[in-house]
Amino acid sequence: MAPIGEKHEKVKSTIGLLLETYMRELGTRFYKRGGFTLEEPGYASGTPDESYSIGTEKEVPDIVIEVIVTSGTINRKELYKPKRIPEIWFWQSNLIKIFNLNATGEYEEVERSRFFPDLEPVLLLEYIAMPDQYDAVVKFQQAIRNR
Repeated sequence: MAPIGEKHEKVKSTIGLLLETYMRELGTRFYKRGGFTLEEPGYASGTPDESYSIGTEKEVPDIVIEVIVTSGTINRKELYKPKRIPEIWFWQSNLIKIFNLNATGEYEEVERSRFFPDLEPVLLLEYIAMPDQYDAVVKFQQAIRNR
């Protein structure tokens, strides 16, 4: 079993590569924002593992991704509320949970991304779990093309 830090980085990188492959295959414009600190005066800040603006480059990303390898006590969703991040993805214990910001300013769990309604999270999990990252991306790309 890989050390916690190594596992975190591998999962984070693999999710990013898969999501970017998906967007490229569909011709979706995206801007990788990476993991920078999202701050709002008077609130705790959040630093996602990855983030993306979809369609156009924006000051606030549309999607942030958090990879959780160890359990924590911080409600990570609360860190992104002040910036009104539209969507948060959490990977933890080989599960992906997606949360959308609703009209009342609260995050609610949804089955699929509002940005990628045809992408089933379970499909991503299959490729995230593959031991070889390169093979995972190639096979995922083939699966997308064969749909």
